Amino acid sequence: MSSPKSKELRCLDILQGIKTGTTDPASLLPYQRKLLVSFLVAEGQSTAEIAHLLKVSDRTIERDKKTIREENAISQDPELANIIAGRLVDEAQICIQRIRKFERDSNCPPAAKIEGEKGCFHIVNSLAERLQNMGYLPIAAKKLEADLTHHMDNPLSLTEIKSEAQRLQNIETSLPVRKTKKVKSRTVKQKGKK
Repeated sequence: MSSPKSKELRCLDILQGIKTGTTDPASLLPYQRKLLVSFLVAEGQSTAEIAHLLKVSDRTIERDKKTIREENAISQDPELANIIAGRLVDEAQICIQRIRKFERDSNCPPAAKIEGEKGCFHIVNSLAERLQNMGYLPIAAKKLEADLTHHMDNPLSLTEIKSEAQRLQNIETSLPVRKTKKVKSRTVKQKGKK
């Protein structure tokens, strides 16, 4: 498998050949064209500009872009989060090392050293937040204190509550025995589900 750097060099060689006229874009193999399309998209070229340069239709470039997206698609993989988290940690360490290296330079003014230290702290802080969001570091629980008050618009009086309870008891006693058992067993089943 060739490295991204060698692909970039091949792309640049092919691109240079097209621009100088030594390479005919029509002679490109599909994989070469896709390499160029990927490179030119990364360089900010539009579909129309790429199609014009490679002397193909806009639809051909759109098909190539679609194929590139499909080839670069990421499938769900539990290990991907671990890989990304590891890469974030590595990049953060590399950035901090670079900053500290520049701070050690004898020509580095004190103000730049202070800004460098602020930058190092910012990197570590951002990394910790990102790892928390990804579930790799715990997030401290926040304490919440509140008073809860519930107001009813029309509260029932004790007499009304007793009357409603009596009405429900009358309904229960008027039901046939089989139906009463079914109602009770349903209630028991519903309570068991909760």
